[in-house]
This record gives sequence, structure tokens and C-alpha cells, in this order.
Amino acid sequence: MKYKLCLMLFSIAVLWQGCYYDNEEELYQHVQDEPCNVTTATYAADIAPILLAYCTRCHRNGREDGGVNLEGYDKVKPYVNDGSLFGTTNHDAGFSPMPPSTAKIPACDIEKMRLWIADGAPNN
Repeated sequence: MKYKLCLMLFSIAVLWQGCYYDNEEELYQHVQDEPCNVTTATYAADIAPILLAYCTRCHRNGREDGGVNLEGYDKVKPYVNDGSLFGTTNHDAGFSPMPPSTAKIPACDIEKMRLWIADGAPNN
């Protein structure tokens, strides 16, 4: 009797897993390659929204995880100057990957950040 009960429970578990469905587009929406035709980036239009979307939930006034605050240009600039803003978001070796335990932010956002930094990271 125990054998039949175990077999029945195992079969239900297998069937339950077989019915599980994930929408690949929803799961990997930020990983998919999207066209990125940017040639310039500004702090106000491009970088601040990226930081708001991916960084300031944990790195802001009142919650400075790791002692890092990225709320506002003046607080972001030191991390640009020491290379850690780009290094962490691009998951470069020697930097703690951010956001942690997830894939990198979209490649187009990283490219915007790279362009902005290459332009001297102006407060524009």
C-alpha cells in the first residue's frame, strides 16, 4: 500500500511540474538583444532613468547598501571617476556585479552609460 501511495504522489508531482509554464519573453525580457542605435547619452535623459530603474532601490538616501548612494548626480560622479559605476553594471572582473544575483542590465543601457562616461560624464 505504501508503495502505491508513493508512486501516486510521485506521479502527481511529475505531472504538476509538466504543467508548469513560463513565458520566455517575460522571463528573459532584459536579456534579449534589442536594437541599440545610440550615439550620445545625457545624465538627465538616459543615466538617471537607468539608475532609478536598477540601482536606487538599494543605493539611495535612507538606504545606502554597501555604503553606496546613487541618488543625484553629485553622488554618482565619484563612482564614475573611480570606474566602479561602469565596472559593476557591466559585471567587469574585480567589481561586485550589480544588480546582484541577476543578469546584467540591458546592453543598450550599458552602452548609454559607456557613451556618457566617455563624454566626461557631464551633468546634462
